[in-house]
Amino acid sequence: MADPDQAAAQLAALRADQVALAGRIVQPWWWDVALGLLFAGFISSYSAHSGWVIGAALLVFLAGVRALEVTYRRITGVWWDAREVGPVQDRVRRAARWWLVGYLGVMAIGAAAEFLLDVRGAMVAVGVVLGVGVALSSRWVTRIYVAGLRTGR
Repeated sequence: MADPDQAAAQLAALRADQVALAGRIVQPWWWDVALGLLFAGFISSYSAHSGWVIGAALLVFLAGVRALEVTYRRITGVWWDAREVGPVQDRVRRAARWWLVGYLGVMAIGAAAEFLLDVRGAMVAVGVVLGVGVALSSRWVTRIYVAGLRTGR
């Protein structure tokens, strides 16, 4: 049977590690900006009405996101996984679902304007709006995650 004092000490050490991690995982401001720019560029590429341009933009987007992940790992030493189970991850997933609904709505409006109403450049405007949204939501989700780690909930 485990010693209660020893178990309490181990829990306190784990809690201290969790709080220390919360202070370390916030990405620099430019990381969010770069993510937003990559996303804006990809979405804006739909205004070209060219599969080649969209495909090239997708490759740039994916390579850029991979580079951001590698950079984040190098800076923080970790990568957090949204598939983890817990109250913090539940809040992050809930926030991401709300943003996804908003993103899909804006995408639908922009796509309808660009492709059905032939409003050239509508997807560029959508790309800018969603790029800003991605940058802000990246920072917002990180703050939710950090707050959860700090409070243990």
